[in-house]
Amino acid sequence: MGALVVIDVYVNDVKVETPVYRDTNALEIAGPDNLSDFVLLAPVCEAIGASFSLQDNGIAILYSGESYFIDEILFGDPNYYISNDHVYIHFWAIRYAMNGSLKQDDYDSMYLYTADFERLDIPASLEECYAALDALLDDAFKEALRDADPNELYVYHFGLGMWIRNNWIYPSENRITKVFVDAGFEEADGMSSAIIRGYHYYLNGLPYELGDGEP
Repeated sequence: MGALVVIDVYVNDVKVETPVYRDTNALEIAGPDNLSDFVLLAPVCEAIGASFSLQDNGIAILYSGESYFIDEILFGDPNYYISNDHVYIHFWAIRYAMNGSLKQDDYDSMYLYTADFERLDIPASLEECYAALDALLDDAFKEALRDADPNELYVYHFGLGMWIRNNWIYPSENRITKVFVDAGFEEADGMSSAIIRGYHYYLNGLPYELGDGEP
């Protein structure tokens, strides 16, 4: 684990008291990126009504009668640490135990939601996506995206695109995801690419319809 991070942790919009330690192995993405940092597992489990136990090479989390196993090592990096009998785990890893979702749209807080919690914070239209990106991204990033070659917007796929998929597409089958499904989109990659392309048009004061300019 890296240095202590000053950031608030919420479960279903209720604050949970836990220290947060930086994940030094995390890939850098555009915007806030603390979701892979380490939190205390015990208070988060308590907040969602779950329990956990240490197993050989992993942790079993019991939630709503179902058990979910979290491996000790993932892609060669530690998935959790144990210090003074306290388990510190990737914040993002906990969501899989309850088929939940995550959110981080500022640098001061991050959120975990259970599957039955209604996420009204997710944009429900392209216009709401653009307004949210206006608030999220700094001026330098927006200027670079505005001036980018439309044929090279793929360079944002693993930065801004990953953030969009993790925060808006994967967490809910409704909201903006439903807009894309109704328009015939099937893959999350295509949805995030369309949002980025639409935002590029928006920054340039141009109209955009789903599918415009797509290869």
